[in-house]
Amino acid sequence: MKSDLEGGVEEVKITENATAQETITKDTQETQILQQVEIDIVSSKSDVIHDLPAEEIKIQGIQSQIEALKKLPKTLTSPKVPEKLDVSTLKMDILNVLKEARNTIAGLKYENAIVPQTKSEADVIQSERTSPTTAKLIPKCPEKMSKHDVSLTESNPGDDFDMFSLEEQQENVFSIVPPVQISAAPTCEESNCDDGEGYYRASVGEILNARYRVLGTVGKGVFSTVLRCLDLHATPAEDSDTNSSVVAIKLIRNNDTMRNASQTEIKVLKTLGSRDPKDRKHCVRLLDHFEHRNHISLVFEPMQMNLREAMKKFGGKSGIAIQAVRIFARHLLIALSHLEACDVVHADVKPDNILLDDKQTTVKVCDFGSAFFRTDGTHHDPTPYLVSRFYRAPEIILGFPYDKAVDMWSIGCCLFEMFTGQVLFPGSTNNEMLKLFMQLKGKLPSKFIKRHRTVYLEQFQMEPHFTDEMKFISRETDRVTGKPIVRHLEGMKTRTDLGNILMAAKSSTDKKNHVQELQNLLDKMLMLDPSKRICVRKALAHSFVKK
Repeated sequence: MKSDLEGGVEEVKITENATAQETITKDTQETQILQQVEIDIVSSKSDVIHDLPAEEIKIQGIQSQIEALKKLPKTLTSPKVPEKLDVSTLKMDILNVLKEARNTIAGLKYENAIVPQTKSEADVIQSERTSPTTAKLIPKCPEKMSKHDVSLTESNPGDDFDMFSLEEQQENVFSIVPPVQISAAPTCEESNCDDGEGYYRASVGEILNARYRVLGTVGKGVFSTVLRCLDLHATPAEDSDTNSSVVAIKLIRNNDTMRNASQTEIKVLKTLGSRDPKDRKHCVRLLDHFEHRNHISLVFEPMQMNLREAMKKFGGKSGIAIQAVRIFARHLLIALSHLEACDVVHADVKPDNILLDDKQTTVKVCDFGSAFFRTDGTHHDPTPYLVSRFYRAPEIILGFPYDKAVDMWSIGCCLFEMFTGQVLFPGSTNNEMLKLFMQLKGKLPSKFIKRHRTVYLEQFQMEPHFTDEMKFISRETDRVTGKPIVRHLEGMKTRTDLGNILMAAKSSTDKKNHVQELQNLLDKMLMLDPSKRICVRKALAHSFVKK
């Protein structure tokens, strides 16, 4: 399309003293130009004008002029024949219209645009209720904000939307798709509804459970596909700017293992919701669940974006203001307290699973796909790979039985990341994670090392991370040759100073004593021994959180 729009216009050079032969040549050239104009219109129209009816009308009018022009005699000898139009100028007019159309569409289309719900979307949804064939969402360009611009009292326009963030595409979810014309949704008889890995392939405009119209596909993670949908049975609240008829639907992959796991997730979500009727405990709410073409489907309230996206947007590499960290810390600890009261361990707390509302004032914990009830011993057997690696507690990596303290460790990692904009333990393997732990907190207790070796050798049948002489086996890669190397490290000394890192991230508006309070809280959250890690009750009473 670029060549059609910007290629320029071929000039037809005609002298004032043209001969009759030159006139014939000119007519031939004009006919060729007319044919080329028609080709340009068809090719450009197929690329652009289908999205812009107004521009199509303009071009159709010009096409009519061309058809009339083609019927004119080839000579100008008859005085009754009207003066011929300047074909090169006519083509330039056409190209200008096409260029205008291109520029208009350039302002509307983005790749994977992530935008919040807006009032214009509400207007679209209202028209969706009366017109079953089309629905468009209008994206807006998000504005850049510095660390100190994070709003705690009002919403910011153009915020990204994310939900249940999904691995490395990742770390990017609940997004609204770019504007798209809805077409009739295919049935499973017409096309395969699942891809080769069991993910559901939704069609925009498709109706789920005779109630939810698909507005867009958010993305997919390890366990599911997430869709943004319109609840056709909902009645939007008249006194609210938010649209209560938009929901997020998580479709679990179509295989037995994940179907079974989803039953636990539903049970956990129902328990959390029933124990929080006023929606004050900062856990995402399950609104409905059903089965759609062999996929367990969970319906959730929509939220603005996840915390990782919020940090990227508002904090960049420097983190967000400490006042925001304080408020979000309180919300996360309230959620953790609610989980504890319901005997639930989340087991995958990370920024991607913390959702931010449209006013950037509230966060909620989401994605309970790894959660389990503490009373159900079959769901938390030792495994060294539970929880996303950067937020994985030491006892998990060491192979010990784990409990609610793993969530406190993960929250500590999240709070550090919120304030500094850096991942606290960016290890590429469990082995490197242990090394980073000890560089911050010192060597593990001898009793932990002995117990770890026993579990790895006898139960996991894996190579332990320590020798029988209590030396740490550091498995590394040679930076020059790229070959793996092994080092036995005996005296693991602390190299990382948490206080220095936090102070380096402090801005001119962050008070020093507040940063020191955050450091004190993190020290208690990040104890290597889970039995010594701060409990949620004491964390909520901590001076950093209470202010």
